[in-house]
Amino acid sequence: MNDKKLHSSHLEEEGADFFSKGKIKWEKSETEVWNELSEKISAESSGKKFRLISSIIKYAAAAIIFLVLGFGTLTFFYQKSVVCLPGEHLTVELPDESLVQLNADSRIKYYPLKWRFERKVYLEGEAYFVVQKGKKFVVKSVNGATEVLGTSFNIYARDDKYEVACLTGSVKVSSEKHESVVLNPGSVADIEQNEIVVKKDYNVENFVSWTKNEFFFDGTPLKEVFNEIERQYGVTIKVQQNIENRNFGSNFSKKYDVEEVLDYVCTSMQIKFVKQSENVFLVLENN
Repeated sequence: MNDKKLHSSHLEEEGADFFSKGKIKWEKSETEVWNELSEKISAESSGKKFRLISSIIKYAAAAIIFLVLGFGTLTFFYQKSVVCLPGEHLTVELPDESLVQLNADSRIKYYPLKWRFERKVYLEGEAYFVVQKGKKFVVKSVNGATEVLGTSFNIYARDDKYEVACLTGSVKVSSEKHESVVLNPGSVADIEQNEIVVKKDYNVENFVSWTKNEFFFDGTPLKEVFNEIERQYGVTIKVQQNIENRNFGSNFSKKYDVEEVLDYVCTSMQIKFVKQSENVFLVLENN
């Protein structure tokens, strides 16, 4: 054998011996590599699942908080309004079975979802209340407030006039100046220019006669009388300024039509009315 072959053979033996030794130090079996890779993938998947579950919990908690706040806001702001048009009378039952009879051209609003915590009604116009016993019951109007526990009373709240008549129980009437009086049955309170005037021993049944379609007036300016006729019949009545402040003291029933009522009022006051068009009347001096 020549020198070249010996030298080549020697190198091949040394290389084989070198790589053989290297395998013992760092090479892993295919099974071991696969197992390690599987464990790594499994660990990463578990981390992703945990992060996903955490995100779902956070979003669910946020949704619950949103719903709770939304319901609270709905409870606070949701209100119910009832409007009684001219020519009508309406009876409204409140959430605690208290009753409100609305006179023509009147309206109330209240918060049904807050009723268990706060019994409060906002009134514009005239209404007769029969209140069930329970927590404080408050009726608010522009010029005053009336507070009761369980009783029946009538409130007239139109323009600058605020008048409360107590029929049963007792009521507390307050002005915008935070002055207040307590009324017993048969008493009436008027708020005039933020001052409370109390009248006792009244026939307060006359104040709620409108609930039976009967209307009583005791020295009432004609302007107010005609305003009431307008509300009850859904008509328009124009009154000459020189006669609208005359006082009228009598009563009429809604069983008669509007022209019969106008004829009765005008004849007793020595004035007259003219029908200008359908549901429009002019009241003037009887010359």
